[in-house]
Formats: sequence, C-alpha cells, structure tokens
Amino acid sequence: MKLESLLASRWGNHLLNQTAEISNPEEKILITVGVISVGDEILEGRVLDAHSQTISEKLLGTAAQVKWHLSVGDAPGELSAALQDKSSQADWIIISGGLGPTEDDRTRQEVSNAFGLNLLEIPHVWDGIKNRMRAHGVEPAENNRRQAFFPEGARILENSRGSAPGFVIEDSSERKVFALPGVPHEFKGMLADFVLPEVAALKGDVKSGEILDFVAVPESKLDEWIAKRVPADVLYHICVRNWGQIEVRLPVGVSLTQEVKEEFKGHFLGTGGLSIEEHLIQSAIRSKMSLTTAESCTGGMISSRLVNVPGSSRVFPCGWVCYSNPSKTRELDVDPRLMDLHGAVSQEVVEQMAQNARIKAGTDLAVSVSGVAGPDGGTSQKPVGTVWVALSTRNSIASHCYQLNGDRTRIRGLTTNLALLALHSMVRKQEIPGWLPNPS
Repeated sequence: MKLESLLASRWGNHLLNQTAEISNPEEKILITVGVISVGDEILEGRVLDAHSQTISEKLLGTAAQVKWHLSVGDAPGELSAALQDKSSQADWIIISGGLGPTEDDRTRQEVSNAFGLNLLEIPHVWDGIKNRMRAHGVEPAENNRRQAFFPEGARILENSRGSAPGFVIEDSSERKVFALPGVPHEFKGMLADFVLPEVAALKGDVKSGEILDFVAVPESKLDEWIAKRVPADVLYHICVRNWGQIEVRLPVGVSLTQEVKEEFKGHFLGTGGLSIEEHLIQSAIRSKMSLTTAESCTGGMISSRLVNVPGSSRVFPCGWVCYSNPSKTRELDVDPRLMDLHGAVSQEVVEQMAQNARIKAGTDLAVSVSGVAGPDGGTSQKPVGTVWVALSTRNSIASHCYQLNGDRTRIRGLTTNLALLALHSMVRKQEIPGWLPNPS
C-alpha cells in the first residue's frame, strides 16, 4: 500500500476532503497542527515541556494553527496509540523526543506501527552517524545504530547538531508527521531548519490583531475595561504571564492602543507581545539613554533579563550584585552607618545604591533593589515581602516601598519586574508607578 493510502486510512478522508474543497488559489489555507512531546521525564514533572510552548510561539500568526498539545510516556504503544487517536484531529503533527539510541527511544518504531509502515535501516545515515561521532572523538556504540532506522518512505531530516536525525512522513494532501529530537538545542535548530520553512511556504500568513502588553494590572480590571469598549460578540484573549505581565490579544480591526495609553499609564508597556525588558531596551535605544543596575535580593535577575535582549549592550554597560552589607560598601560605597541605622532594606540604603551605581557606571539611569525575599529574615517592621526600589537619574532620585506576597521565587520575580518597569517608565518620560495590585 502506498504511503499516501496508509496515511489516509489512519487520518481519515475528512481531512483530504477538507483540503480538496479549497479551490481558490488566492484563499489562505489554514493548516491545523498537533504537538506531541515524548518522555517519562515530562509526565513525571522532572522536565518542563518547553518544546510545545516553542512550537506554539513560532507558529502564532502563521497559516499553521496549533490546536492541541499532548505528552506521552516512553512505554511501548503509548505514542502509537496517541497517533492513532489524535491524527484525525490535525493536518500536521510535530513530535519531539524519543530519537536517541537507548531502548526507551521508540519514536521511530512507534510512528511506523501507528501508520503500518516498515522500519528500514538507511546505511548512509548510519555511516554519517559514525563519522560525526568519531570526528568528536567518540566511538559509536552498537545501540547508536538504532538512529539510522526510519519508517518506510520517510524523508530524513539531517541533524547537524547531534547524532539523531529527524524525519517526516507526508502525503500529497499536505498532511505530515514530523519527528524531531528532544535535546533542546537540537530541537530548536531542526524546527528552524525544516519545519518553519515549510510553514512559511504555506499560502500566506493569517492576519494578526493588536497585541497589548501590560504589567502589574489585575486581569479582572483589564477584562472589565475592555469588555465595555468592544462589541459583545468580539472575542479577545487575556494571557497572564510570569510575575504580573499580561498580554491582551485583540481581533483584526479592533484597536485600543490610544485609549489604554491614558487609562493604564505606567502599566501599559506597548504593543507586539514583548516582555518588559524588550520594551525597555527598545525604548532606551530609541531615546539614547543608558542604564545600570544595583541588585541585592534579586541577585542578578534584573541584569540577566536585560542581557537576554539582543542589542542590550548598546544601553547597558554593566551592573552590580551586592548581596551582603559589606559588599554594598565595598562595591557601591554605601555608608555602613546607614545600614546600621536603617537596615539594608531601607529607603536610605537603596537610594544610595542607585545613586552611586549610576555615577560609577556613567549612565543616564540606575535602578536598585533591596528586600526581604524570605522565607526568613522578616520582622514586624519589615515582614517578608518588603521591597524597596530606587531609580536615579542625572537630576533626581526617587524610591518606593512595596509589600509583596508569595514565596521567595515569586517575590524576587515581582521585584525584578518592578525594577524593569521603573526604568521603562522613566525612559518613556513617565513617573515611577506607586501602585502595585497583587500581581499574579
């Protein structure tokens, strides 16, 4: 039986008919996509399924729409059963994981079983695996040979970053099953090399509506405000990201940018689905304003977020992490008498940290933070969650005390966002926001 007939028998003819009905060559074809992540480590919670998130992010706004995610274990039959159950619910399926050399790497066999295909060894692939491993000083083991077996008729996807090639089985009706390795850098590279170009070759991108980015605003407040300004039948989406970041996606033809600038001044970051730090770096580059950081309780999280943004070196030359009191004095010339009198978590100390960091770095702006992240260290006067944020400019200095809720990780994450928001607000010629609504 031909591969196309095998796929049709597993997928179901309704997808073939659905594709055949599209006769207008100018009409966009929307491909539905399912994502399957393979591995016991995912089901057991030992490894986060970041690959599904990556696929959905990369396909957002394209002609390939992700409809579902699924995780399965390594046991024999789990992936093949999932493919048989779910393959009629997507035009494309992207599998990550299970292409290694060990006994529990069964994706090749499972895909073959699901679609009734023979599993065949491809000699030149085995030769390539051996040559690549030996070039790195590693003698291939016999179990590496498993990585040279593929479902009959599969198109092999070369892996230039590792020993496990991927593959895709497909038919003439644009139905495909991609199998990519689970090693993160190999997966991302092969997604970019093979899957995304095929997505780009589809008949045009789906138009995307406006994306509004906020921070430290209650989801309920945003929803209530938007609902009063759009028709009842208009569908919009509110996505709560980490540490109080919120993204609102509006449909094509609906624009609220000008209104939210006034209503949520100081908490509206901009448009585009970007993070606080991305908005900040873009604004700082446009404004030609340089900045630095002086961190205590966040321990480098602020500077790490900044340098994650390409181009940040144009506006961020350096930063300081001064966790202990002596380091604050040694690195930033903080007066030890201030810490003795007021404590490290105080307006006086955090303002001196910001002021001295800006002078030492020679930047236009500096932000500093000091707080009680917990679980220990709190007092009745300064309970866990007490955080001071200060911002120094060439002409002034300002600070604010926040009382945050949550565990150590959450408090540090929220503090990082507050510091980034303070910088962003000043770069955009706004005031430091003095209100924080228990962000989630």
